[in-house]
Amino acid sequence: MELFAFPVSAILALVTVSLVALSGNGRLATFLKSHRTASVLLAIAALLMMIEGSWAPGIPKSRSFAIFVLLLIFCLGFSATADLKRKCPAAFLSHLGLFLVLAGGLFGAPDRQELGLKLHEGESDHIAYDTDGLACGLPFELKLNDFEIEYYEDGVSPKQYRSRISIDGKELETSVNHPARHGMWRIYQAGFGQDAAQYAVLKAVRDPWLPVIALGGLLLAAGAFLKLSFRRPGNRTRPSTGLQEPVRDTAGRKAIQGWKGAALTVAVAVIFAFLSLARIRFATLMPALRSIWFVPHLLIYMLAYSLLALSLLAILARPLLKRIPEELPRQLLSVASSLLLLGMLCGAVWAQAAWGNYWTWDAKECWAAATWMISLAGLHAGDKTRRAVLTASVLLAFAAMQMSWYGVNHLPAAKKSLHTYNKG
Repeated sequence: MELFAFPVSAILALVTVSLVALSGNGRLATFLKSHRTASVLLAIAALLMMIEGSWAPGIPKSRSFAIFVLLLIFCLGFSATADLKRKCPAAFLSHLGLFLVLAGGLFGAPDRQELGLKLHEGESDHIAYDTDGLACGLPFELKLNDFEIEYYEDGVSPKQYRSRISIDGKELETSVNHPARHGMWRIYQAGFGQDAAQYAVLKAVRDPWLPVIALGGLLLAAGAFLKLSFRRPGNRTRPSTGLQEPVRDTAGRKAIQGWKGAALTVAVAVIFAFLSLARIRFATLMPALRSIWFVPHLLIYMLAYSLLALSLLAILARPLLKRIPEELPRQLLSVASSLLLLGMLCGAVWAQAAWGNYWTWDAKECWAAATWMISLAGLHAGDKTRRAVLTASVLLAFAAMQMSWYGVNHLPAAKKSLHTYNKG
């Protein structure tokens, strides 16, 4: 990895962007940006996510996975240039945003540093250890002045823990979800322990490519919000004459149907939320969950899961109820897919603040991403296989959703999961 560190990483990124810009009209570009190729790549990505989320064999560390991600980057880059020419803002923002996220993650990996150290009160050190246990030198001296734990009323469950530190004479404070900053470094309160005396576990993270990834996330969110907008009633074209005629459905009827759909979605979301919240002990909520991102992250996912369930119901009920529009399952899946993305982005921002990494290849993260990718594969299907692929996508996405929400804790990969809250 060190061979590809800066400036090599920056050169490789510039070469990739140049190839995308100069080869957008070639045969390879045409093949990579096609709907069929996108569906296949998304299906493969979802499968890899499910394998990693089930057994954690270390797929993201392999060279073949890096090549696959590079292939996805070119596919997204060619698609973004085509969207720009076709003036499709939602698709352009989505493809460009994911392009930046994956490119920042792939090319920035050699430049990222994540180092941990343990300090007792009054101790200082400039030696920390990476994720493989190798000793590395910090470019500064870090001293722990004071460490404290705030407990709930039961006196046993930690509510928050924080460290008051000094870096080169500058006093800072770090706590769970509130890292301290020193130049390009962020210092996280990763935990605490007890041997002869109590000590704090701190994590120092330096990620120079994080602004690129953050920009990609913002573009992805903007694209998702644009896709959430619905078409307004207007004129439609008569196939035989090419002339436009007014839509016969009245605004009142549209409004009633809209309110019914919204009410049903909210009702299903409330059921999902109740089943989920019932498993969480709020009286002793662990420090990592005490974040402003907890409510939006959970609420958005509840709405997404509800719409995914309704999409499945629409597909199953359509043979019996002919009044259900053929496009309804696809529309529900499209909105659910956008909400799944927004939920993941909220979780990524939250994880960055709590753990110093927006993506940890955690079992729950992998299955949530697989659910989103399966939904995207169905939405990218071509006209010839559209109905069959859409049906399979909804069924598989719903199954992956169940695994992400309920079954993931029973998988081997979940033994070291950061998302197994309040067990017991």
